[in-house]
Amino acid sequence: MFDEAVVVGVTAFCEGAPEPSGNEVKERLLSGGVEPWLAERLTYFLPLAFGRRVLGGVQVDETFLDGETRRRLDRDPVYRAAVARAAVADQAEIARIAGYSSEVAVVGQALQGGADAGRLRLGPVSLDDGLPPLGTGSGGVPSPASVFAHWMAAYGVAIGEDLKLGDAEFRATLAAHPRPTPELVVAQVNFAVNHPALARPWMVESCVGVAPTWKEAIFQTLAMFERAVAYPMIAALIDRKAAAEHVAVERYRHPAGEFELLLGAQVDLFATDPVPSAEPLFDQLLVALREVPLSPAVHALRFFTAYQDGRMLTNEVFLDGEPWEAGMKVAGAAPAPLPTGPVGVRVFAFLVPAA
Repeated sequence: MFDEAVVVGVTAFCEGAPEPSGNEVKERLLSGGVEPWLAERLTYFLPLAFGRRVLGGVQVDETFLDGETRRRLDRDPVYRAAVARAAVADQAEIARIAGYSSEVAVVGQALQGGADAGRLRLGPVSLDDGLPPLGTGSGGVPSPASVFAHWMAAYGVAIGEDLKLGDAEFRATLAAHPRPTPELVVAQVNFAVNHPALARPWMVESCVGVAPTWKEAIFQTLAMFERAVAYPMIAALIDRKAAAEHVAVERYRHPAGEFELLLGAQVDLFATDPVPSAEPLFDQLLVALREVPLSPAVHALRFFTAYQDGRMLTNEVFLDGEPWEAGMKVAGAAPAPLPTGPVGVRVFAFLVPAA
């Protein structure tokens, strides 16, 4: 339940140099919209969980003193999420976050004094002021998977808690990036879908949100995914009628056979002026696609380009989730959508074999 909050917590500890103080880490979390009860637990439990990754041979206690009350650590869902994240952490993350652990500090002093790690036994860690009560809800870091499932249900596509519907499987996971400025956070959500009809399993599309809070940034990613990808995805793989008003459909003739092209809305980014249609570029990509052998399956085609004052900064063209070199050459030769200022364009389509 708190996997995403732990991702945010790890970023708060690890971003920047020099290492922030514990209070600075907590302030980073609070300023990003993390609720106080959750921020307290992240700043307390993450060092504890990560620190225990480096305490090989030392016996540790599975309880802690929450003020005057002794509690089991594993009964707190935030601690369980912290332990799970620590289990897959890389060495740099472990080294940074374990350095905040009081247990690591105590053991380090004991070893310097000649103690044998295999004979050390630690008592319960103590939190003198006590933790605030466990809150309700996400604590300011909503689960992208849960938000995605609620959005799908709004279109009559009710996926289960396991994010499955018939033959379709979905994933939505959060990656937190360092702040570009102290006032903004950067959330990347990786949306993935798997279906037997797809030409390649697990089509993944990443969307990025930048906002003052993690909640706002995560919802930004869903809004982008909704406009560009989700509608044609539903139409191609689940229910052609559920999102029909949001999908443009046209026939596409390919040497391998005829396909229906299900096109999502063009998403324009960064620009303050109106951005012209990317249809000319997309038509050129479809011409180039005729040189690529296509199987009688559902194929995904998308491009994202970004420019500054007419100079290309980003050129991404993907076919079935893989970079398409020929497509990138086509996009690279196309003129910028606007001659001045920043501008980005994102277009996504599915190609479905005609009946």
